[in-house]
Amino acid sequence: MKLHCPFEQELLDAVTARRWPDRADESLRSHVAGCAVCADVAEIAAAFFEDRDCARAEAVVPAASAVWWRAQIRAREEAARLAVRPLLIVQVIATICAAFGAIALAPTASTSIRGAIATMGGTEWLALPRDVSFSWLLGAAAYTTLPLIAAGIWVIVAPVVVYLALDE
Repeated sequence: MKLHCPFEQELLDAVTARRWPDRADESLRSHVAGCAVCADVAEIAAAFFEDRDCARAEAVVPAASAVWWRAQIRAREEAARLAVRPLLIVQVIATICAAFGAIALAPTASTSIRGAIATMGGTEWLALPRDVSFSWLLGAAAYTTLPLIAAGIWVIVAPVVVYLALDE
C-alpha cells in the first residue's frame, strides 16, 4: 500500500481553494475516485476546512477600541508592578535591619524591660531574676514568645501568599 501520491498536493490545493469537487479538473476527480490515498485526503481535508469555516463564523472578535483599551490597562499594570518592585525590596531590607537592631539592643534593654515589668505587675511571677542575660531572654522567648509571633506572622502572611500564588 502506498502512503504518498503525486496528486496529493494538487488535491489539497483544490480543497483549499474551494474547487473540490465541483470545480476541480475531471482528471483529478477521476484520479481521486481510483486512488485510496487521495480519497482519504479529500475526505479528511474537506472535514478540516469545513470545521475551520465553522470556527471562523462562530468566532467573536472584539472591537479594536476594546483591544486597545485592554492593552493600555495591561501596560499600566506592568508599569505599576515594575515601579513597586524597588519599594518592596527596600521594605524587606528595612524590616531585616529593624529585626537585627532589636536583637542587638536586647541586652542593653533587658534592665529597663525588667524594671517596666516589675512596675506594671509588682507581683513575684512577673519579676525577672537579677541575673537576666541575653541568652536567658532568648531561651524564654524560644519557648513562649517566638511560637506566638510565628503563628501571628503565619496568620497574616498565609493569605497574602495564597493571593500572590493565585493572582494572574
